[in-house]
Amino acid sequence: MKKTLALLLPAIIVLCLTGGALAGTQDTPKPAADPVTGSWEGTVELPDGSVPFTMTLKLEGSKVTGEVGSVQGAAPISEGSWVDGKLTIAFTYVDGAAIQMAGVLTNGAFSGNLSYGGGQMVVTWAAKKKVDK
Repeated sequence: MKKTLALLLPAIIVLCLTGGALAGTQDTPKPAADPVTGSWEGTVELPDGSVPFTMTLKLEGSKVTGEVGSVQGAAPISEGSWVDGKLTIAFTYVDGAAIQMAGVLTNGAFSGNLSYGGGQMVVTWAAKKKVDK
């Protein structure tokens, strides 16, 4: 018994020091960081100037929920997704017009196109994540 223990002891020590790697265990990969969830501040570039807006977004899987707001009020997102690095959201503006926004995230900021009223007007938008003060 002592001889068997003496033979196994070095192997046990190696397994302990390597974290079980020799036994085939591996670290569980950590989930990717969520780049979408949070409060965002942005502007829409209209022909007569920039208009500020806010977004509150929540990512669950590939589904995006939340709301988009401006000085005229806030509207809930009716459809939203985050797929292959592209954000797509749709909502009904306070005047009843359908709005679709699509954008990509680059260096921590979204930018893309906004379609108002089924394509009556297409403009650009950009947003950065709000920094807690």
